[in-house]
Amino acid sequence: MRFSKRTEDVIDSFIMKLISVSKEEGMISFATGLPDKRLFDTKGIARAAASVFEDIDHARDMLQYGTIKGVLPLREKIAARCRKEMNVNVSEENIFMINGSQECFDLIGKMFIDKGDNMIVDDPGYLGALQSFSLYGPNFTGIRMNADGPDTLQLMNALKKDPKLYYSIPNHQNPSGISYSPDRRKEVAEIMSSSECIMVEDDAYGELGYEGRAGPPVRSMTDNVILTGSFSKVISPGMRVGWMIVPDEMEDMTMKCVESSSLHANTFSQHVMNSFLEQNDLDAYLRRQRKEYKRKCGLMLDLLDDTLPKEIEWNTPNGGMFIWMKLAEGRDAMRLFDSALKKKLVVMPGRPFHINGGMNTIRLNFATAGDEEIKEGVKRLASAYGGLF
Repeated sequence: MRFSKRTEDVIDSFIMKLISVSKEEGMISFATGLPDKRLFDTKGIARAAASVFEDIDHARDMLQYGTIKGVLPLREKIAARCRKEMNVNVSEENIFMINGSQECFDLIGKMFIDKGDNMIVDDPGYLGALQSFSLYGPNFTGIRMNADGPDTLQLMNALKKDPKLYYSIPNHQNPSGISYSPDRRKEVAEIMSSSECIMVEDDAYGELGYEGRAGPPVRSMTDNVILTGSFSKVISPGMRVGWMIVPDEMEDMTMKCVESSSLHANTFSQHVMNSFLEQNDLDAYLRRQRKEYKRKCGLMLDLLDDTLPKEIEWNTPNGGMFIWMKLAEGRDAMRLFDSALKKKLVVMPGRPFHINGGMNTIRLNFATAGDEEIKEGVKRLASAYGGLF
């Protein structure tokens, strides 16, 4: 097959492959980025879907082609929440509905990146975004993630290479679970404000802080930011309802790129999501989710502390779905991955999330598994590690 040269640059990802492996009989998975399906409000979504068909004329319009930016009432709700909860002064006119935030990265890459352009990313950073941007052939520069956010000295040095984009997840980062501190948010905003580089701020986990939002978006402090978000982690990933807020000067180009790519995002899902939000108290809904994820995170942390040797380190996240684990220096996480797989446990090695290093790191997802699976899975992890080291 004569594929384009562009495809030669795409980073290989085995995350979706691990989803298939995870479904094998007897397998327990801590590897994927899936939310807890037990928290999906199936009855609420069913009511919302039924309600959009109550008005036949409206239903016919809904099933027709839609507008490029997306369903207006849903964009208005997102804009209102951004203003109230994130202190982001934005209008619905700056919001584009997208088929999940993953599509945002492809659109942004299409708009900004030519092969050989420089681009900054967190190190470690979200593999799905790295894979999407890699299709356009940038030269990635990784910025070390410290406990309070990115290393700003490295960020300033990287900006000297005239990068076009900086991709980051300030809240409960995937994979590390790290959130920017308040001071680091301000510092990054100041740095980006004085640069022509555009920050791509991924807020996929922003609503999942256990005590509320970890902090205001960088977008609330500077306009030099594309803010992306999604309902995938909090309501339904299968509905593929994401959004992006773009600066005013990007609006026309975003219109062209969305139209050329998909015409518009899935209108039916947007109408169902809008109806769901009208019929439910989102804050009450989120409080239940935050409480459950905090509980499951605590369960896994306690089990890790009781079961694994002290030479292994891990963080205590304040939101999101991931625990970031570091083996002793020199240990190879891929060996632990292989050993755990033999014991029917799937974990996600951290190396693919890195631009540099990461051979001794592992991402653990505590959200997907049930309590008994978490308990048994940690036992299998300890057994796999003990058999190797």
